Amino acid sequence: MKTPLAVAVLVPLLAACASTAVSAPALAELAASGKTSVDERLAWMAGCWGGEKETTRFRENWMVVSPDLLLGVSATTKPSAPVEFEFLRIEGRAGGPVYVAQPGGAPATSFPLSAADSGAESATFVNLQHDFPKRIGYKRVDADSLLAWIDAGAKGSLRIEFPMRRVACPGAVR
Repeated sequence: MKTPLAVAVLVPLLAACASTAVSAPALAELAASGKTSVDERLAWMAGCWGGEKETTRFRENWMVVSPDLLLGVSATTKPSAPVEFEFLRIEGRAGGPVYVAQPGGAPATSFPLSAADSGAESATFVNLQHDFPKRIGYKRVDADSLLAWIDAGAKGSLRIEFPMRRVACPGAVR
């Protein structure tokens, strides 16, 4: 039974994500240093996000761990179905930020950032050798909402969107 193990691993990780916030002074310090880092470029992703489509609920929680590492966890729930989960990270590498996904704890798959397809408040990560998805994207809609999506690579191909809003983080003190 994988579901109890997944929940046992997922809940503490979600709580850890909830207890870590991006501090404005830390980001200001990085900006003043003149360095471009993963967290400086993608800090708008930090926090707890959630959305729904029909009876499917999805959540992503992201935390800034260091200037070159964002850690995330994703969970999708459907009535009468096991929880799907994914460990995520965006890490700084020599060629730029790389999105690393591990669905269900599987071996990691890397998706380098596509500078041509990204902007100040959007990030598209591409791995055309991967079966599906080939592209993973995030776009900040406003301070409290973002749109995540996955697709098969080519324009007009299969694309699945995940509109999300900021939600209370698990374990957050109110």
